[in-house]
Amino acid sequence: MAIADSLRSQANTLGQAISNGNDALGILQTADKAMDEQLKILDTIKTKATQAAQDGQSLKTRTMLQADINRLMEELDNIANTTSFNGKQLLSGNFINQEFQIGASSNQTVKATIGATQSSKIGLTRFETGGRISTSGEVQFTLKNYNGIDDFQFQKVVISTSVGTGLGALADEINKNADKTGVRATFTVETRGMAAVRAGTTSDDFAINGVKIGKVEYKDGDSNGALVAAINSVKDTTGVEASIDANGQLLLSSREGRGIKIEGSIGGGAFINRDMMENYGRLSLVKNDGKDILISGSGLSFTGFGASNFISQASVSLRESKGQLDANIADAMGFGSVNKGLVLAASSISAYMSSAGSGFSAGSGYSAGSGKGYSAILSADAIAISSASAISKIYNVSAGSGFSSGSTLSQFATMKTSALGAKDETAGVTTLKGAMAVMDIAETAITNLDQIRADIGSVQNQVTSTINNITVTQVNVKAAESQ
Repeated sequence: MAIADSLRSQANTLGQAISNGNDALGILQTADKAMDEQLKILDTIKTKATQAAQDGQSLKTRTMLQADINRLMEELDNIANTTSFNGKQLLSGNFINQEFQIGASSNQTVKATIGATQSSKIGLTRFETGGRISTSGEVQFTLKNYNGIDDFQFQKVVISTSVGTGLGALADEINKNADKTGVRATFTVETRGMAAVRAGTTSDDFAINGVKIGKVEYKDGDSNGALVAAINSVKDTTGVEASIDANGQLLLSSREGRGIKIEGSIGGGAFINRDMMENYGRLSLVKNDGKDILISGSGLSFTGFGASNFISQASVSLRESKGQLDANIADAMGFGSVNKGLVLAASSISAYMSSAGSGFSAGSGYSAGSGKGYSAILSADAIAISSASAISKIYNVSAGSGFSSGSTLSQFATMKTSALGAKDETAGVTTLKGAMAVMDIAETAITNLDQIRADIGSVQNQVTSTINNITVTQVNVKAAESQ
């Protein structure tokens, strides 16, 4: 009788273990089906972002697309917040290491974890944009620990104004290895006037990228098209195309990604910052996770990622792309690649440094009453200040100012990016660059859900195999009991 009682108890326990396993499968299948709907939503978000990522769209139509995306994100969050089993939330991020007893003896369990799927928890994408490059040279670019262990060394690239060089060539080198490294690159090489074009004359030796253009007389707004036509007449050789933007400012663009070098004089009416006469652009990197992109190599200052460069970096979730992008995030995405500049008169520098929004806030060491006279020290010269200008190039800092090479002082750490020319940008897909960023973020979110579903699939297989095994065991135990 004792043996029969033991076998009966084991059979009953195995029966309950099978029931527990089926509950586990029900939970996992419920979560999986909900995430399948979320994936369909993310596919739609990416499609709409792709639709917005072309300049045939107007601000109005892009705003309408963004409104659609906002509603889709709300639905995605509704699914995440309402999917439950027996009153237990499944996709909120709280379903962690949940145990299911699936054996006849205690602690014979299977553990399951389901990651959070709200828009604030998925899509975390890393954006990094280097400082503007103002000198040419050879670059050897290396990604550190790209897979968590190994480094990846790219082929050497020359940054210059010649054909087949520049950030375009470096971006091509990075992108052709993106499947392995997970890092993709874009570039922006643009030089923009700081104000609407006024009448002026270029010098006889005016040239772009070594190609002589010569003397050109142009009118306000380049209304006669003389300046743009002269520059574009040699664009196939220089790689530089000119246009007048909606604000009447001159815009020089390098589609191939080689540098833009202006020699001679383009004339004061073009309002080109003297610090922008040689411009090799900015390189932007994106990675479909929130981890830092670690870079090493030689000649990194020629990529804008050197130790002394002003590098913008941010990790952005799907939900963060929904609202206004602050200046730091926008600059990390590469919005600040077009340099307008801010003109300051010498007599106003001191006042500017004390004004609200300048970035020189109280406590930074620059505010009124701080006891530091940096505004007086730095007011000796005036220049067009922009996001791409290095502080050390803007100001000739004298001995006694508290700044020295290699001092590792962080006086500039508290300065706002907006003080250097970057600015907030409108939400999501309402701009071309924003639409590109949302495409990246949506792709990351899709990858995140695929990873969670893969984990669920593994646990489902484990539970199913265990149920099949203990079902056979239960049958055999019952047969033994009945004998």
